[in-house]
Amino acid sequence: MSPSTLLLAAALVLSGADVKLPGLGVTLHEQPGDPKRVSAYTTGSSSYLRAGGYFAGQRSYNDLAVSPGGAFVAAIPRKFVKGYDRVAIVNRATGRVTKIRTVKAPMVAGTPYWSPDGRKVVLTVSRSDGRGGGWRSVGFVVVDVAARRARLVKVPGAYHDALFQWSPDGRRVVSDYWDGVRFYLTDGRVAWTLWRTGGLVGGESAFSPDGRRMATWCPKKHKATLCTWNPYNGKLDKKVKVPAVASYGWWDREHLIAVGRHGKGYASVVIDLAGKPVRPLATISRTAWRDYDLYLSYTRR
Repeated sequence: MSPSTLLLAAALVLSGADVKLPGLGVTLHEQPGDPKRVSAYTTGSSSYLRAGGYFAGQRSYNDLAVSPGGAFVAAIPRKFVKGYDRVAIVNRATGRVTKIRTVKAPMVAGTPYWSPDGRKVVLTVSRSDGRGGGWRSVGFVVVDVAARRARLVKVPGAYHDALFQWSPDGRRVVSDYWDGVRFYLTDGRVAWTLWRTGGLVGGESAFSPDGRRMATWCPKKHKATLCTWNPYNGKLDKKVKVPAVASYGWWDREHLIAVGRHGKGYASVVIDLAGKPVRPLATISRTAWRDYDLYLSYTRR
């Protein structure tokens, strides 16, 4: 048994309510008191949104994200209208859809992140480099949900692969910046930079629910997979040695969500900050992970 399998074996002894994702070989292991659950998932360019006990395909949208508490969905329509990209805000109680212009072609705005209070969305703005080298991040859009207004903020010198998300207090936005992390004011000015932290983990937020920890992929010198830091002064908090291939961010203040090998496939599990598996969240087939590029979106309830 490989070390990566050992990571998950103990946790998978536990069992909870199971939800199967059809046709993928993926089973979610859920319990009533969970602080988070899978609210959506993607496979390649296809998105699926949770509606009770099932997931519905979203043919009209690419990226989507459910707000903390589940009241709203931010989704990116597949088609531009009159040369503009848009974001759709869906009120899940009423079904009302509000579409807000974000950027004009050739720019695109995607990868929505909700603020902790569920009042704002930040989107990463990208543009083709025009030389066949792919897309480059050039700034962000802040969407005020109540006001139905979007504001483009260009960021000169933004890291080319930056994805912008909210700081714990919802007053700043944050992204990878070379070997570290950079915090910006919402007008695009730099607030501060933390060097040599490694890049932010994935998931709903790279910050713990209390805002006191930030999770990253450890720089090699720390000889660990994941690191947690003080997000204000950059002080190293924990080094988490775990053979993870992905992380979906925080489960609660003391635990992270990690994806690692399990048998012939993979599994998503809750781990503590010593790297010990606590309980299973999902078993994932090799096909779903490698061929369909599965991404599970966990949202705070």
